[in-house]
Amino acid sequence: MRTSNGERVHIAIFGNTNSGKSTLLNYITGQETAIVSATHGTTTDPINKPMEIHGLGPVLFIDTAGINDQTDLSDKRITKSVSVLEKADLFLYVLSLEDDLSFVEKLKAKNKPIIFIAPKQDLEIGKEIAEKFKDLNPLAINVETDDRYKLFDKIKEIAADDGPLTLTGRLVKKGDTVVLVMPQDEAAPKDRLIKPQVMTIRELIDKDAVCISTSLENLSNTLSVLKNPPDLIITDSKVFKDVYKQKPEASKLTSFSVLMSGFKGDVEYFRESVKVLDKKIENVLIAEVCTHPPIDEDIGTVKIPKMLRKKYPDINIDFARGEDFHNIEKYDLIIECGSCMFNRASVMNRVKQCKEKNIPMTNYGMTIAYLQGILDKIDYQV
Repeated sequence: MRTSNGERVHIAIFGNTNSGKSTLLNYITGQETAIVSATHGTTTDPINKPMEIHGLGPVLFIDTAGINDQTDLSDKRITKSVSVLEKADLFLYVLSLEDDLSFVEKLKAKNKPIIFIAPKQDLEIGKEIAEKFKDLNPLAINVETDDRYKLFDKIKEIAADDGPLTLTGRLVKKGDTVVLVMPQDEAAPKDRLIKPQVMTIRELIDKDAVCISTSLENLSNTLSVLKNPPDLIITDSKVFKDVYKQKPEASKLTSFSVLMSGFKGDVEYFRESVKVLDKKIENVLIAEVCTHPPIDEDIGTVKIPKMLRKKYPDINIDFARGEDFHNIEKYDLIIECGSCMFNRASVMNRVKQCKEKNIPMTNYGMTIAYLQGILDKIDYQV
């Protein structure tokens, strides 16, 4: 299975027009990924290039339009470039002699790592750039002679942390038996598993856990053939209550969506936010990151709204898809999907907006567990 952009480290490239951003991207990828031209404003929309850095893993480089673009479409181009700030995990800033560094303050305000690049070291102007900005300790790059790992090693050094987040975290250890309840309804992709299921199976294999996949209809038979109760049962959220009724007392229970809330977002905030459903609420936004058309069994546009309207017949429910997340002030609660196609930085930016505006935010799994009265009986990682 191909790694989705949601699991990649996002590295955004910023700088003035003609500073050498596109040349840097081509150097990084070893391909003619971006058009290089002396004409100002050649890069319009952000250019995404996924690749793998040995020792770090899957990454996504994003080349943006020059932040001092003065073309007819400059406002729109710069707006798109600025939108990348929220989803990036790390910034590469390409310096130029005329740079006043005003945009760098916007980067610093995001509290994310910045690597300054002194480009064009094959030219005399490159030496001038390195000297002018020596206080920033820029990485001098000669695209003609330098090995790409000169930059990659710097990225690995900065991107390294205490270890990658995992889906199952403390819930699963080596040798545990885990049962996955994976109903395949019309909402499931044809001949494939949904992304969280695939990610979970792969992680359980890596943890040397015993992984057993089944359907709701076969859950009872699956449990009966096991010598001991499974250590954990992970289910699709829409059958939470049905699985809870069958689970052995000794087994922990969670859902793929709940696991994603810890992997991508702020699980404690989601868990506390959903309790606003105890109160009288009027306006709810359901935010679906994917852009697939909804169908009869769709969890976000059909199942959850039906559950909400049963509790609040007059509730107003709006829907947003993809990166549409604007004018959120009017909502009493925002419910997001598992966000498997977003990276963590993007989800945490939404969490930040909600916290700043005092708007409760949760996700599908937490919502279903709460409305079915079993939130306090499920497990999640922190």
